[in-house]
Amino acid sequence: MQVWRFGLYYVVFFGAYVALSLFLPKYYVDHYDIPLAQAGLLTALFIFPASLLRPVGGFLSDRFGPRAVTVTSFAVMLLALIPLTRELPLTPFMLLTTVVGLGMGVGKASTYTLVAQWYPGQMGTVGGLVGLLGGLGGFILPLLFTALKASLGPQAAFIILLTVAAASTAVFVGSMLRLKATGQQPTFA
Repeated sequence: MQVWRFGLYYVVFFGAYVALSLFLPKYYVDHYDIPLAQAGLLTALFIFPASLLRPVGGFLSDRFGPRAVTVTSFAVMLLALIPLTRELPLTPFMLLTTVVGLGMGVGKASTYTLVAQWYPGQMGTVGGLVGLLGGLGGFILPLLFTALKASLGPQAAFIILLTVAAASTAVFVGSMLRLKATGQQPTFA
């Protein structure tokens, strides 16, 4: 079950990153009526922090503990996703998607730090499974964005991401509290 939970977290931090990387250019073109080249540049403002902050997430996980960093990453994403569930002007939209990317970049590393702590002798196997699940999320989420757009409206992608991120956060916090109660992992650090 723990591996499945790690996979769920990685769907939020990596799979959703892949999904938004694919989704954002068309969203910018369709909703803000900007040329595709400019939409690609604005999407890069999401992609680069989400990629470049992974080493920072690893450093923070080593320094403060992966549980604290993961909870913080979830919180940052949730706070940025809430306003994205409604139509916004271009600049706030771009800034909020960048913040979502920051949370994703740091969370990718903290998830793998958790994997390494729980499965130090099986890092390759478990890490591969977690990566597989995250990658599948990157494949399935865009399909959900499209399938639910008619019923949820143009902000469907962000409503779906908020829902998945909130569910994943609840699973994470519930798991950590259960471990604390059994004495297996006493703190979020």
